[in-house]
Amino acid sequence: MTAEGGTQTGAGEFHAIGPVEDFPLDEIQLVQIEGREVGIVRTEAGFFAIGNHCPHQGGPLCLGRVTGTMLPSRPNEYVYGEEGLVVRCPSHGYEFHLRTGESVGGAVRGRAAVYPVEVRAGIVHCALRRIAPARRPEAEEDRVLHK
Repeated sequence: MTAEGGTQTGAGEFHAIGPVEDFPLDEIQLVQIEGREVGIVRTEAGFFAIGNHCPHQGGPLCLGRVTGTMLPSRPNEYVYGEEGLVVRCPSHGYEFHLRTGESVGGAVRGRAAVYPVEVRAGIVHCALRRIAPARRPEAEEDRVLHK
């Protein structure tokens, strides 16, 4: 699938990808946007776009599964959560958050590229402008302490 021409929206150029009904739940649809491979995912939480490049060793991340993950919990307690918000790389099993591209549990340095997605009049649109990582409060504290 190749994206159609973009439309200017001030914050970046969005490209029409396809109708909402073409995107089954929890399946990654690989598209080409300006020569870049991007996986578009429809989940119960909405639409997400993630680059097809695993930060671990560069494998095809979008061939992986959309899933959930184990959450931090007490000893001998196993809590599964974030269903439909994580993609698991098919090469080595590393997991990445669809919203942020960050590795689950910080297991891999770096982040997968994530992009903004909008649905307009039943058509999915994606921009190639990467979503910046959220600032973590502890990172701010560390910066202040080490001035």
